[in-house]
Amino acid sequence: MTIQLSDLAKQVDATLSEEWDKVLIEGVGTLSSATGKQITFLSSPKYLEQAKNSKAAAIILSQDIPEITVAKLITDNPYLCWAKTAALFAPDRSEYLPDASHPSAIVHPAAVIASNIHIGPNACIGANTRIGSSSIIHAGVVIEENCNIGDNVEIHPNAVIHCGTIIGNNCVIWSNAVIGGYGFGNAKAGAKFVRIPQLGHVILEDDVDIGACTTVDRGTIENTIIRRGTKIDNQVMIAHNVEIGEDTGIAAQTGISGSTKIGDRVLIAGQAGFVGHIEIGSQSFVGAKAGISKSFPPGSKITGYPARNLMDVRRSDTAVANLPALLKRVRELEKQIKAIAGK
Repeated sequence: MTIQLSDLAKQVDATLSEEWDKVLIEGVGTLSSATGKQITFLSSPKYLEQAKNSKAAAIILSQDIPEITVAKLITDNPYLCWAKTAALFAPDRSEYLPDASHPSAIVHPAAVIASNIHIGPNACIGANTRIGSSSIIHAGVVIEENCNIGDNVEIHPNAVIHCGTIIGNNCVIWSNAVIGGYGFGNAKAGAKFVRIPQLGHVILEDDVDIGACTTVDRGTIENTIIRRGTKIDNQVMIAHNVEIGEDTGIAAQTGISGSTKIGDRVLIAGQAGFVGHIEIGSQSFVGAKAGISKSFPPGSKITGYPARNLMDVRRSDTAVANLPALLKRVRELEKQIKAIAGK
């Protein structure tokens, strides 16, 4: 794809000086790798030197920087503008994903499938499952009975959608994700475990993304719910009866125990772990590897194990880092005190 820079600027809502209107862009790159036909971006001042030395044809940034002599697209949010730009150069796979079912796909006669969807090789669609228009079901996907899949949903290879799952419009499920598996519920009969039937379902509202190898368990009685716009990374574990609010972001290897409630617009960094039956208020931030053992109110910023106020943890970490020097100083003072006492 080749696009004139003035046309690109209009499509991504950026301002461009007229002298650069005719520049042609053929792709995207990083500040260090972009060539004279590619566009890149600068969203952090710490990469300014790279931007000054970049060989890119154009750079997206938040303000005019005279030292940068290539074409500049000015925008309030360079990272968002970059996302829109990268989308323009995303590969078009439509010729490989026709609106049809592959001959090896198994679609139950009682399934209700829109006419303009793609179903890939060896996919399996269960009875009474409904799939909306413009959806893409890739190779090896299993969607069990009584599921409801919305419009413009893409489910990548080998994902499993268990019975009764509801998926809204514009969702993306990546490879090997498992939605609606049994939650970890067991009673004890003496020394033996007795499995508790998991009778609820999973509901993904519109615009939810589920990463590769992520698992979302069905509810025990009530449903597990992930609300509109939430984005979940790869290898995340979400247990039964969890509720996650709108526009929340959860990074890889996070584990959320049963019946935990996460609010709207919460950011959770990688490898965080949550005990069950707690609540994290909206607009909160959870740091990487945090161990969350209690509820926190809206607007909290927490990290550490056990999780506590972010700044308190940073102060504690700084104090611990300074302990060796402090101990050395104490020993020196002790020697001086003994010398004074001896005199």
